Amino acid sequence: MSRPFFYCSDLSRASGERSFGTASVGEVWLLVEYREAWGAHALGDSALSVEIKRHLNKFCKTVPRSRLLFIKQERLRRDPLSCFVVRCRERAPSIEQFELSGYDELLKFDLAALAAGGSPDGGVRLDAPLYLVCTHGKRDKCCAKFGYALYKSLRAGAAEGSGGDRHVWQSSHIGGDRFAANLVCFPHGLFYAHVTEDAGRRIVEEYERRRLMLEGYRGRACYSYPVQAAEFFIRTQTSLSALDGLRYRRHERTGDGSWRVTFAAADGSLHEAHIAARTSEFHNYITCQSAEERPVVQYVLENYHAT
Repeated sequence: MSRPFFYCSDLSRASGERSFGTASVGEVWLLVEYREAWGAHALGDSALSVEIKRHLNKFCKTVPRSRLLFIKQERLRRDPLSCFVVRCRERAPSIEQFELSGYDELLKFDLAALAAGGSPDGGVRLDAPLYLVCTHGKRDKCCAKFGYALYKSLRAGAAEGSGGDRHVWQSSHIGGDRFAANLVCFPHGLFYAHVTEDAGRRIVEEYERRRLMLEGYRGRACYSYPVQAAEFFIRTQTSLSALDGLRYRRHERTGDGSWRVTFAAADGSLHEAHIAARTSEFHNYITCQSAEERPVVQYVLENYHAT
């Protein structure tokens, strides 16, 4: 029996799937501009040399909590290739930009220095935000259908007025095909799901005012999944929208699929959320390539306490 035609992002929205607690976890992100077509597996299917692929794979294996993404803008760009090293720490997150005359220069990146918290030589600190929209259609058709329109909208906004120094890029697979259009705000690593063009503008405006919008929020890349969910619940309970309004303190497992997570607010108060992971009642195809429907994890707030 053949499967019906569907977009997994449409199925996710129709079922009312909650997106918080789903952001891809990573503290060090290497973004490499690759202007050619992206295959389903961006790095593996690329035309980069075996040596460069091996070096980039080594980055992912040796630098703790690291992620590699391909990025691109327009195919006709002729200026030097861009590369970014993003550190999504809770405190003092950063972006460093590098210009490459060729991909062989990636071989000079000191992976041991990156793993130790340092940076390659020749980088320039980027003070403006950097936005990624997943448009990796060969990975999932939802990313092309929903992501590319959002990317074009944000790029158009970046060319106007106060957004002139805004960096907007297409990216390869960031995780969560069913949440397309996916938007990531760097350097803080804020992930958003099912972003429309209007929502994208509002998310960007709030982020550049150092505020976090909860609509469509998936979580922050430097937090584990339960901590991401707890942050969402605490911000919902307190209406704290300031980007630096909460600081993670600790978390502990309290049972099978349950946690106690504590954040501190700027005024010194402590906010504790008891959360649990539950299996959804609905079953969906969670990617457009899925062979069968399945449930997903959804987080619930069991108790909230502030002192």
